[in-house]
Amino acid sequence: MNNKLSMSKIYLTISLGTYLLSLFATWYYFYAIWLSLGMSVLFSLWLVYFLPKAVWLSHPNSIVKISLEKDRLTLEKNDHSTQQYSAFYPVYQSRFLLIINAGKESVVIFKDALAPQSLSQFNRYFNTQKNANT
Repeated sequence: MNNKLSMSKIYLTISLGTYLLSLFATWYYFYAIWLSLGMSVLFSLWLVYFLPKAVWLSHPNSIVKISLEKDRLTLEKNDHSTQQYSAFYPVYQSRFLLIINAGKESVVIFKDALAPQSLSQFNRYFNTQKNANT
């Protein structure tokens, strides 16, 4: 299984929703105009830094490719460095999301960030491994 990751629309929607909720709370609950303006500027700076780096996978440490072959997980980052892990396990699995711990890395994969049917292949792999270990 060799899969290239792309931007997740689910993650983008959650991030923008959180940003808009934070702006709403800033203007609704803060009664000082300068405090509201200051917090809005800080949230906007966070959004300008966060979206390109984390959501659009343009940060050098962003994982852009993941492959799973014969009990070895390989992660390729945006700076073209690769890391291989022989010890990895799923922390959470669902129809829309998969979280894998590999060494000190936690890899969060949204369903819409992979090619169709790829997440189900990962889920199937981890389910067969879990059944084999029990």
